[in-house]
Amino acid sequence: VSTLGAAGAQAQVEAASVKLGSGIEFTPSLNMDFQHDDNVTMAETDEISSPIAVINPNFRLSADNGVSAYNLNYSLVRGEYFESEEDNYTDHLFSGGAGWEFNDRNKLELKGSLTDGHEPRGTGFSQGSGNAISEPDRFKQNDINGKYTFGAESAKGQLSLLLGTDDKDYEGGLRTAGRDRGTDYGTVAFKYNSGSRTKLLAEIDRRDIGYDFVADGQNSLNSTEMRYQVGVSWEGTAKTTGTVKVGGRTKEFESAAREDFTGPSWEVGVRWSPKTYSAFDLNTSRRSSETDGVGDFIDTTSYTFGWSHQWAERLTSQATYDYSISDYQGEAEGQEREDDTSSFGLQFNYQMRRWLAFKAGVNLSDKDSNVSGF
Repeated sequence: VSTLGAAGAQAQVEAASVKLGSGIEFTPSLNMDFQHDDNVTMAETDEISSPIAVINPNFRLSADNGVSAYNLNYSLVRGEYFESEEDNYTDHLFSGGAGWEFNDRNKLELKGSLTDGHEPRGTGFSQGSGNAISEPDRFKQNDINGKYTFGAESAKGQLSLLLGTDDKDYEGGLRTAGRDRGTDYGTVAFKYNSGSRTKLLAEIDRRDIGYDFVADGQNSLNSTEMRYQVGVSWEGTAKTTGTVKVGGRTKEFESAAREDFTGPSWEVGVRWSPKTYSAFDLNTSRRSSETDGVGDFIDTTSYTFGWSHQWAERLTSQATYDYSISDYQGEAEGQEREDDTSSFGLQFNYQMRRWLAFKAGVNLSDKDSNVSGF
């Protein structure tokens, strides 16, 4: 669903690769952003504003012989806040993958990633208290997963199995120990090709979430999540392409002191292209997210509307509107928290050369909460 977002109109730089021999290619690229943020820590009062420069070099090694493919990626992101040095950061992102197509019915993919990153002040666990901490919270996160697919793309049925493990650890000693967690996850998915470019879908997801540390007097947040969804995907039908999946989800806690949850689940991504140079997107989902310090978990509903348009051969634009509802579950009676966040973005992209693109835009965000400070 995420690939159906309104990102199609962004400037698409075609980075050229350097052939190193033996089928290996090296591809470098560079992004530079110059921004101004009028509320760096997303504070309710005493806002901090600052110009920001972000430099992001990327390097990729890849090889593909038609039967197997390999890639290795590294990305460095450095952010400099000219009026708020406390928010400066340097992030490192490593990722890699390998894929084998044994025949038209058997495919295997392996992927891994390692992130040495940060949460900007005023986001994540520092929401509502961004000005009270002296620097962004840093974390390390690694993810490894493998996916096996049986069945050709043109076959009536296709079955896939995804298994993976994810681990996230914050760098803050005892202050952040209660956030560290690991997640083992798996998905079984079945696609049925009903013809006319339409496929029926069925999925079962499971996530086992375990926290590394439980403070004295606190109840464990360890839990098991299950999600069951059925749906349909289609391509090129009446100028639309999309995926719709609906179902239910459960969250069962290891601690009897925390209340188990059962609720609806959905993922929808639809693109309507009335013209070859213009497209409208709708994305919406209902999912569970781990708590960022309040309650047992977050029941999140999100909606995104987008319009992408090509004005000329080299000039495109993208407009998006996002609205999300974060309902914090497990709070005591009279202390329930709900955050409603809306944001609007407008961006113009100019493709000056194959390898050079410029963009300019604005993002406006507004957050309402029934709890003061958020």
